[in-house]
Amino acid sequence: MKYKYKKIFLLLFTLLYIILTIIELIKYLKFDSELFGLVYNIINIFIIFLLIPLLYNYKKNYSKARISKLILIIIIGIFNSYILKTIVINSMNYIDTSNLYIKDIYVIKNIIKIIMFILLMIFTYIESKTTKIVLKKAK
Repeated sequence: MKYKYKKIFLLLFTLLYIILTIIELIKYLKFDSELFGLVYNIINIFIIFLLIPLLYNYKKNYSKARISKLILIIIIGIFNSYILKTIVINSMNYIDTSNLYIKDIYVIKNIIKIIMFILLMIFTYIESKTTKIVLKKAK
């Protein structure tokens, strides 16, 4: 995969992730007080703060730090989409509008973002193979 296409993929991924997060934040603001939405959106913003420097610093040279950051983004994103719900909902002693918020963002959280993270996994795999090839040639 050429450098230009990789950079475009990361740009599109980052822009789409930011747009989806903004939509989720707007939906979160429509509800009353809820714990799940707060934690979920904080983690989404953290992922954005990992993605933007990754995109900005994406150069033609290959690094293991970029691959490790991509893996970290994938792990945190999958945790945020699937595991966070059970942790937050089961730890609460009271009932709030978290379940309504989860139902409202179901398509974004469980379908669109998971497809995006699967594509990012494929991209990370290709990136790691490219890094291995380049590092072998350098030796």
